[in-house]
Amino acid sequence: MVTADQKLMLTYNEELAAKLTGGNPGANQPTSLVVIYSCGNFRSASSAVRSDDLAAKPIEITRDACLPENRINAFFSNPFGNLQTSREAPLTIDNALINPIPSTQNGWLVAITLYIFMAFYAIGPGVCVWLALSELMPTRIRSNGMSIALVLNQVVSTTIAASFLPTVGKYGYSTMFFGFAACTVIYFVTAAWFLPETKGKTLEEIEAHFEGAATR
Repeated sequence: MVTADQKLMLTYNEELAAKLTGGNPGANQPTSLVVIYSCGNFRSASSAVRSDDLAAKPIEITRDACLPENRINAFFSNPFGNLQTSREAPLTIDNALINPIPSTQNGWLVAITLYIFMAFYAIGPGVCVWLALSELMPTRIRSNGMSIALVLNQVVSTTIAASFLPTVGKYGYSTMFFGFAACTVIYFVTAAWFLPETKGKTLEEIEAHFEGAATR
């Protein structure tokens, strides 16, 4: 459906949804369509469009919408991508994701579980990591140690943010979140069994504890 001038105009409605999913128009629940496309080393995705939204604008995909405007934006989009080569590459449809529109009950369930996650994260990994770093590092190296820890934290956060969409586009959301779950299990085991208890101890006592462990 991509034209010779490397464009795609697609109106997503119930008739097209039924054709793509093998159903009958209006027989199934409304669905949404997201088109993932690329030009060379750079990828992009269209906005989600509902099949029952008669006022929705057609999906418009062009090479210009996929490619960064300059090399600076290209670096942050894909540090290893070749912008000049990608400008000459054909527009390619990588994937088209058709998903049923969730019900209101499903939306409430997602919202409630998200709030529960935020609450437990706030009293767990969100604060425990920084609290442990500030307590476990000796006073003489705390400033340098916290600086190094902050840099590593930002590197990991940037890596996760950069790999999230490519991983989801290729393997799906479940793969990414199962990976997050595995990291959470590793964190729980480390915090529960390997980190020493520091409750009620001064920084000097904690330092002495580690110095004693090192001498042994």
